[in-house]
Amino acid sequence: MPTGTSDPSVATGSARRIMAAQTPLLAAATRIKALAGDEGSGLSGISLDVERRRVHVWWKGSPPTRVTNEIARQRRTGVAIDVRPGRYSERELRDAARTVLAHRAAYPGLLRIGPRYDGTGLEAVVDRNGTRIAAGPPLAFPVPTRVVVGPAAKQMGRVDDTAPFWAGGVARPVGSSNRCSTGFAVIRYFLWWESMRGLLTAEHCSFGGNVGFTTGVGTFIGTAGPPPTAQSAPHSDSLIITTSSTGAAARTFDGGVGVGEFSKPVVGRADNFPGQFVCTSGAATGAHCDIRLTAINQVVILEPSFTIAEGVALGTQISGGPAVGAGDSGGPVFTLAADPAKVLAAGMIVGGLGPVSCGNPQQSGCLNQVAYVDMGYLLVAHQVSLLTS
Repeated sequence: MPTGTSDPSVATGSARRIMAAQTPLLAAATRIKALAGDEGSGLSGISLDVERRRVHVWWKGSPPTRVTNEIARQRRTGVAIDVRPGRYSERELRDAARTVLAHRAAYPGLLRIGPRYDGTGLEAVVDRNGTRIAAGPPLAFPVPTRVVVGPAAKQMGRVDDTAPFWAGGVARPVGSSNRCSTGFAVIRYFLWWESMRGLLTAEHCSFGGNVGFTTGVGTFIGTAGPPPTAQSAPHSDSLIITTSSTGAAARTFDGGVGVGEFSKPVVGRADNFPGQFVCTSGAATGAHCDIRLTAINQVVILEPSFTIAEGVALGTQISGGPAVGAGDSGGPVFTLAADPAKVLAAGMIVGGLGPVSCGNPQQSGCLNQVAYVDMGYLLVAHQVSLLTS
């Protein structure tokens, strides 16, 4: 653990203003999503329009009273919320995407599939060899699906961290040349005492797990067990690097790599909504903000390993700069908390799309869009809790 301190100036002034504006919108959206529940919910989707200070909610049928009451309460506090009809619920669309995934061979060239957040159906991204899907695949899509041609999500280290280790440091599998990043610290309890603590990282860094990980200078972090097997979250592309009870802390690196490097405490978790802004902080290319989410709940097929990742959010760096780079996989994605010196965990980097200049001759492999697994999905997959300060 280096001596870098928490610094509220981590994000640019622009990013801080954006996230300050989105704080009440994110709180309202999170509350509505929680009240919607999972079983039988008609929620089709929620998106944020941060520039216009609005929350858009799509619902199949009529929202229950508990939701309409909350929307009315939020409006009284000054949060603008509109409710629009949705054709399908989010749950129906996620089930439809899993049906397609189960018959993947019948959809040649498929790279990604997931719900459109307005509840109108699915969107499928295919490579140029998969355009025949648009003319009618061997199996029809189970719901209306917009098919577009796009790039594959490419799999995507700070170097000399020491215990207690933080998110955003280098993670190297022992005996491998792969270089990835550490994710947020997680913890598991048995009754009231701690039974496990560790750091997330991407499974495609070391398929099958059961391997030790070190920092960039060879300091041993811990050993990752096998990937999770939870049926409710089967494709998380994640491992937990198990540490001692003092070997992982609720902090994340921020700023640059080597230069301008510091850290912030992790104080909670953030849900993900289209239109929301997030920051990434992988060990290879450092922190990037002004990343606007364009899709959530996606199933992505990562190249070149063809790893399947589910529960994926996609975000684009709005000024055309990098959102992520090679070696950032496994690293943290976060939003700033109401106190910008603290962060809320949003997910774990698994890939990116759209090559761009890194803006730094010491870095390469940068991409304008990030693909990351939602933090809630990861916690369900491993049956753990987020470690917070």
